[in-house]
Amino acid sequence: MSQLPQNNEDFDNNPEYAKLYQADDSQQPETDGTDDWEQPASEQPPAVQGTQDGKRAANFSLLFGFLSPLSFVLGFWLLVQGLGESGLQVALAAPVLNILGIWQGWVAQRHGVPALAGRILSWAGVIFALPFAIIVALFLIAVAGRI
Repeated sequence: MSQLPQNNEDFDNNPEYAKLYQADDSQQPETDGTDDWEQPASEQPPAVQGTQDGKRAANFSLLFGFLSPLSFVLGFWLLVQGLGESGLQVALAAPVLNILGIWQGWVAQRHGVPALAGRILSWAGVIFALPFAIIVALFLIAVAGRI
């Protein structure tokens, strides 16, 4: 096994290693931690990054807009099939997905990317689910006998 340190930082901070360079009048290069590059290779210009963020938000808006009516219908189908509590939980996820879809649509629009399809599907889910929520609430109030 090698007796050399395993990382380069040990070489830079080791005084014995520095003496090797001083013996032949060569200087060890100074490392101050700065690069000639102003930004890391993984970062992109703000305009490109904003467009990519907008596209990602538009895709999420479309995904949430598609999943919300699907979860609403699936939840009530499970409720009719006799899987009451699990069907109700799936159906209650629809309004949350609608709100997330609308929010991601606004984020995409803020970044300059139109997310019209995702926002339309999300608003349609809200408009579709709202009457059913009102009917269920009125039914529960009527069953409880408090009207």
